Amino acid sequence: MYWADSLASKIIKSGKFKPYWVDDMKTPSGRVHIGSVRAVITHELIYRALKDRGVAATFTYVLEDHDPMDSIPTYLDQEKYQEHLGKPLFRIPAPKPGFKSYGHMWGEEYKQIFEKIGAHPQVIWGSELYLSGKMNAMVKLCLDKADVIRGIYKTLYKQDKANNWYPFNVACEKCGKLSTTSVTDWDGELVTYACKDLEWTKGCGHQGKVSPLNGNGKLPWKVEWACKWKVIGITVEGAGKDHMTAGGSHDFAKLVCAKVIDYPVPFAFSHEFFLVGGHKMSSSKGVGSSALEVSEILPPFLIRFMIARVKFNRAINFDPGGMTVPDLFDAYDEAALAYWSKGDKKLARIYEFSQVSGKPPQKHFLPRFRDVAQFIQHPEIDNYTKFAEIKDSELTTFEKDVLEDRIKYAQIWLDGYAPPEAVFTPTKSIPQETADLSLEQKQYLQKVVILLNQDWKEPEDLQQALYDKAKELNLSPKKAFAALYLSLIGKDHGPRAAWFLLEHQPKAIKRFKELTK
Repeated sequence: MYWADSLASKIIKSGKFKPYWVDDMKTPSGRVHIGSVRAVITHELIYRALKDRGVAATFTYVLEDHDPMDSIPTYLDQEKYQEHLGKPLFRIPAPKPGFKSYGHMWGEEYKQIFEKIGAHPQVIWGSELYLSGKMNAMVKLCLDKADVIRGIYKTLYKQDKANNWYPFNVACEKCGKLSTTSVTDWDGELVTYACKDLEWTKGCGHQGKVSPLNGNGKLPWKVEWACKWKVIGITVEGAGKDHMTAGGSHDFAKLVCAKVIDYPVPFAFSHEFFLVGGHKMSSSKGVGSSALEVSEILPPFLIRFMIARVKFNRAINFDPGGMTVPDLFDAYDEAALAYWSKGDKKLARIYEFSQVSGKPPQKHFLPRFRDVAQFIQHPEIDNYTKFAEIKDSELTTFEKDVLEDRIKYAQIWLDGYAPPEAVFTPTKSIPQETADLSLEQKQYLQKVVILLNQDWKEPEDLQQALYDKAKELNLSPKKAFAALYLSLIGKDHGPRAAWFLLEHQPKAIKRFKELTK
């Protein structure tokens, strides 16, 4: 059974976790990386699997814009944002106009990406949970039971919290920072706090008393996680393995559920990391490929496929370079054939879950991606005609749309991610490989310059002339054409020579003249 179906069956058979409310959370602290997309798609697949079993289910996503900024992304002005370290993200100005806040801007980017790939959860903003008063009861309860929460820190981490430590950070009334405040008293109505310096950001020194309600501060993350489960009504939520390790955030939240807020722990699972080139993603540090970039180099269905085909508890290591993209298309096409032929059930289910919306399309011809990438480098080839030949019948309108889509992504791959051996475009400078050209080959290039200065109505005529000139010089066609390719692309082979030379005629003439001075 496919892994999402297996989890859905387990959830339903347990008789617990009702009503079925699937949720995921993310702090919009910077450019969203592809690793975060795995989490939302993983939850969305479980949500789909539940619905496929005929049960009612809800899918939400919390954008934690109430969290404080604890670091400045490397791609932003460090000096400009230094003063905002420690403030909640929804109170920090956005780097670009048109957004309510820093957190709002990055959150909207993420929404745009996951909606593009077919995930449409109900979005909940963390700031609104507090500002609306929905978190008020939890805030009061946690302050009232501060001694119990201190005991959880003692049990899990052997930390002795002082008797005047309280699980709450006020938004300082003077400087607006959350991270720098410490609450030292709670009288049932107001908290007493002081704003002090930290190693990574300065407090303002202000001391005061304020109500902790209606967004005037927030609970610490490990306490807050459990409280949001109860406030929202979440019954199914997984997390990255860093949160699910023994003694980690999830263990802490479970104890908060049991000892503080009296709420059943949601169905939990630990999903592995999404690595790019072997490295874990970081939104704030700018490490790895951004989700926006990946959404521009892969079609939405292929991003879903890349995530859906790997079991949630296994790492995904994605590198857009090399032959990764063509291999992904091949694997997707194999899954499509399994679905249409009612073959491998898991592969068929993966194909079904890879669709951005609705049911999979009816069986149709799929042009192989690597063939598309090869043919579009030959301007003399008509792609509709070529793939109709491969199909052995005319392409339908839908199949032409599929082909155009693959042409688009094949060009993106060729322009920025394909290995050198897959690309046939002239180099910017003379390739080092030309150092080994023989005298005869250079003489041949001189003859080709003369040919290229003529008016050729048909590429076929030039192609024949290229063979004839090689014969005149007693040069084998293999060595003659190798001279052309080595001079232009640094390889001893390439696309059909005449068409390629006419496409890059000025550059070819200039390059051959430089090599035969």
